[in-house]
Amino acid sequence: MDDGLDDGMDDGMDGAMDQGDLELEERLRAAAERLDPVPAGLFEEAMLAYALRSLDAELAELTFDSWEELSATRVRGGGRARLLSFAAGEVVVELEVTGRRLVGRVSGGRPAEIVVQRRDGGTPVRADELGRFATGELAPGPLRLRVSPDCGGPVVTTWILI
Repeated sequence: MDDGLDDGMDDGMDGAMDQGDLELEERLRAAAERLDPVPAGLFEEAMLAYALRSLDAELAELTFDSWEELSATRVRGGGRARLLSFAAGEVVVELEVTGRRLVGRVSGGRPAEIVVQRRDGGTPVRADELGRFATGELAPGPLRLRVSPDCGGPVVTTWILI
């Protein structure tokens, strides 16, 4: 029962849309808009809901990066540690990146739960009663810290590359 329709269907499925496909898509969009329009304000509400997905943590601003201060050192290597400072409200996170190891301090000498977040998961670390913490050797790539002080709300740093 081969009527040649399958061959025509296969030709149109190669990923490229011709002018006829684009016109059909526009007509279908116009019909959907007319017959079943998106409720007023729904798009804005959806965008706000997406933006609030990590509202439980305040974004810490990068306030100091030694690589910005000593850009020539970064180019030449030099084996120097990278120093970073992040601030959000009363919470300041100071970080030293040496190779693939992090050593840091949370301001105010507060204990805190810290998670080194990667795209594929996280590694928990605990800051002691003086706010100090350290990680073992980490895999190279982007990471950020989620710092949850024992008193106060959580803070998330921007992504950095190690």
